Amino acid sequence: MPLTNYQYLDNVDATGREFPVHIKPTKIQVSIEQPTLTSTTNALTTQRRSLGAHRIQLEYTYPPMSADDMQPFIAFFNAMQGQAKAFNLRVPKELINDSTHIADGSTHTSTGTTVIGQREVTVSGFPVNKTGGQGATDPAIKGGNFIQFNNHDKIYVVAENGGSDGSGNCDIRIEPGLLTAISSSTVLNNFDEDIPLHAIFAASSIEFDVNSALLYGFKVKFIEQWTD
Repeated sequence: MPLTNYQYLDNVDATGREFPVHIKPTKIQVSIEQPTLTSTTNALTTQRRSLGAHRIQLEYTYPPMSADDMQPFIAFFNAMQGQAKAFNLRVPKELINDSTHIADGSTHTSTGTTVIGQREVTVSGFPVNKTGGQGATDPAIKGGNFIQFNNHDKIYVVAENGGSDGSGNCDIRIEPGLLTAISSSTVLNNFDEDIPLHAIFAASSIEFDVNSALLYGFKVKFIEQWTD
């Protein structure tokens, strides 16, 4: 047998570095950060300005596990040198996204070029003639879903229910505005697959406990790092 090639651990980007998925978390806590500058006038009115920044943080809570199941997590954290290296985190779709409206494996492609900063993107391949907007019960895509385009790693949040026309085109409102321009060949992630998040660990230490039955308890937090 050939010797193990560890080159992927030292790649400049996260290629080949996959957070272990042999055990799924029982709970995911989601935190979405959107920094805003605020000030209060003498008349006690508030002035607000968004910085345009956006970051997702996830905390995984795992069920009790054996030492054999715990060791891959310990190994991976040390291989990443704590927070030093980014990696790919496959977020379980059933714990993070709506599966009622977009549980399909269809290809959803941008209908044209959309520039950096835009918050509305038109994408094809959705069910036809769906009603969007606030209070819509059967939209083409539901507000609150997490989406990703295949030309960059940023995870976007759908900011409102999106409707569709007679051709299945859906104008999706996203936050934040696009960080990378997309073209007519750019596609969304498949909604029947786990969501790939480009991440780093949120802390430079890992903590776990073990009980008298030799079962390990484990909780870990991640920070979105959409570019290296």
